[in-house]
Amino acid sequence: MLSVLSQGRAIDYNRAMLGFYIFQFVPIVIVEGIVLWRMKWASLPRSLFVSLMMNFASFLGLVLGLGPYITGSMPWGLTLFGTYSFMVEGTVLMLLESKDPKLVWACALTANLLGCVLLAVEALVGAIPGIFSPK
Repeated sequence: MLSVLSQGRAIDYNRAMLGFYIFQFVPIVIVEGIVLWRMKWASLPRSLFVSLMMNFASFLGLVLGLGPYITGSMPWGLTLFGTYSFMVEGTVLMLLESKDPKLVWACALTANLLGCVLLAVEALVGAIPGIFSPK
């Protein structure tokens, strides 16, 4: 009985992660890539690639064990995620390119603020009853 319940929870977790990949990870990579491009980091394809690399590093840290510690209610969980993501992605930007540190951290901060706004809007729209559920 216990193994059946744990398998059901594992399937729900896998579905939630698939939803994260499709509906949250890809849009965040695109938004942060456009932010990097507009802040004159590099060309658009290069900025999208750098965004993919820094978000992959951030996501890898979440998967390897920090995810349960960062989850929480909407404002605090998003604040913790934004802070963690800012630190990791700023460090990745510092390691990938040798640019002025002010530009690196300004890009990381701006990209993560817009990424967190995107996540907050997605969470608020998802909280409206009947928006995504079939009628």
